[in-house]
Amino acid sequence: MSWLARVVRPHLGDTVLELGAGIGNLSGRLMSRRLLYVAAEKDPLHLHALRNRFLRTPNVRVRRIDPESPADFNDQDGSFDTVLCLNVLEYLEDPRAAIESMRGCLNTGGALVILSPQQPSLYGALDRSMGHKRRFSREQLEKLVTSEGFQIEKVYSLNKIGTPPWWLHSKMLGSGRINKLTLKIFDKTVWFWRRIDWILPWAGLSIVLVARKAASSTARIREAEQLTEVPAG
Repeated sequence: MSWLARVVRPHLGDTVLELGAGIGNLSGRLMSRRLLYVAAEKDPLHLHALRNRFLRTPNVRVRRIDPESPADFNDQDGSFDTVLCLNVLEYLEDPRAAIESMRGCLNTGGALVILSPQQPSLYGALDRSMGHKRRFSREQLEKLVTSEGFQIEKVYSLNKIGTPPWWLHSKMLGSGRINKLTLKIFDKTVWFWRRIDWILPWAGLSIVLVARKAASSTARIREAEQLTEVPAG
């Protein structure tokens, strides 16, 4: 979690909407120094945990938002500098519609930060057991985002060290889980893997994509007209 927080933090603005916040582990690391941090969930148990955790945190608000329900985004129109969509798109029937809803939450120039599983060829038993409907290639995710009016700013390939054990368990062994010992070893050594991740010569398990909301064509036309207006007199 600290590894992801390090990657995401530089792209956050003053007002942040985090979709799929879970029980708030990442929210707790990112919410400080924000004017407004909205932790959103659709799961009732997670919502309960979030409300308890941030009960006395004035700058954090908890909201019920289902990423697949456009109506849930209605009161968030243009409110945010940043929308975090972390491990959400892989569960959705229509990721494009969800990204369209997220775009409506952002002010012009606002950042959409997506974390999703990478490499469709790795899709296997582990993904199915977790409820994943897909894994994305970089090209697929970039096309999906740019088609909804975003400009790509940064792309990270993350957790390369996790790729070989995932392939072994999910594809070769057909296992729906990774044993606890492997997870414990990774957790204790993540500080080391984070430092060498960038030099490993294969793609990571996850992809982090940062994109900016571009002005609509109508808005660009209006801006151009304002620049070319000649003052009267």
